[in-house]
Amino acid sequence: MQRTNIYLFLILAGLLFIIAVVIFWYSHSASTLRAADSDFSLEPSLNILRIEIFSDHDNKEVVMEKDEQGRWILNNRYYANDLAIKQLIDLSGRLRVRQPVSLENRAQVEEMLNNRGVAVIFYVQAYRIHLGDLKLFPYRRAYQSFIVGEDTPDGSSTYMRKAGSQIPFKVHVPALETGIAFLFDPDEKDWRDPVIIDMPRNQISRITIQDFENPDDSYRLIRESTDAFAFYHLNENEKISGLDVDSLRLERFLQSFSNIHYETLLDDQQEQERKKLMFEQPFMEVAVKNRDGMEVSFTAFARTMSEGDDVLAGESTRDPHRFYIRINEEEFALAQYYVFSRILRPLSFFDN
Repeated sequence: MQRTNIYLFLILAGLLFIIAVVIFWYSHSASTLRAADSDFSLEPSLNILRIEIFSDHDNKEVVMEKDEQGRWILNNRYYANDLAIKQLIDLSGRLRVRQPVSLENRAQVEEMLNNRGVAVIFYVQAYRIHLGDLKLFPYRRAYQSFIVGEDTPDGSSTYMRKAGSQIPFKVHVPALETGIAFLFDPDEKDWRDPVIIDMPRNQISRITIQDFENPDDSYRLIRESTDAFAFYHLNENEKISGLDVDSLRLERFLQSFSNIHYETLLDDQQEQERKKLMFEQPFMEVAVKNRDGMEVSFTAFARTMSEGDDVLAGESTRDPHRFYIRINEEEFALAQYYVFSRILRPLSFFDN
């Protein structure tokens, strides 16, 4: 009888142990799932290398990635606005869940996220071997990925859902009284830096100047070694002969391709004004390529002074202060000569 009691006790203890293990495992798994579903924030110590924001429903996409100098590049064509990216990363580190979307509203929110949501992916620097201070074999990995929807009707939160999750949440930034959908705008213009060229001398690989008003003043300036550049004909693989180069002017020119920025991209009203004021034919085209293969170009068009400019009544004249540029053969911007004049140099400028 005593032995039977011992067996029953052991069986009961075993069952209780199994039940305890199952409860612990289920609780642990459930809490982990909830944490994974509701964790939208970034850790401050992360080294963010790449940010992707894209919207399938309106075919907009921005990809911002750090280059070797630590500068953010937008869609592999433009410099990105560092301040805007800093705000995005800082506020993303403070994202907090206010509450899950209620069951009665979940289907409607899911439909909105699926049809009009914006996908966001943050990539970080990681290492395949990371033991204390030992870090080996670096690689880039996706750290945070989620879908951003519209702001909630009360304007205090934003509907968001982690990639791969089935649970949408109302997410906010504490102390910020508005939703945060504006942070994840996939419109390229909102992330562009007004700076279109910012290349130190040691990064320049090739400069191409095409002078439409004086074609003989066109040229290519090509790096031939660490310190030496040579002048070539625009459409030929042949050096320009008979040019007595002023080395000081050339050196100042090579050091002038920093912080070259436009005044403003044109809105709809300014675009209509441009069509009235811009000269039909360009006067110069400039293209600069760095040693990593990134190339930026712009075409320069003179501008007629408008009625709002300081001009005599009835006089039509070329604006000496502002002109239009077309960046990378795409959109137009208004530019100022005092910013660009140091790189709008014809070949004759360098001849002693």
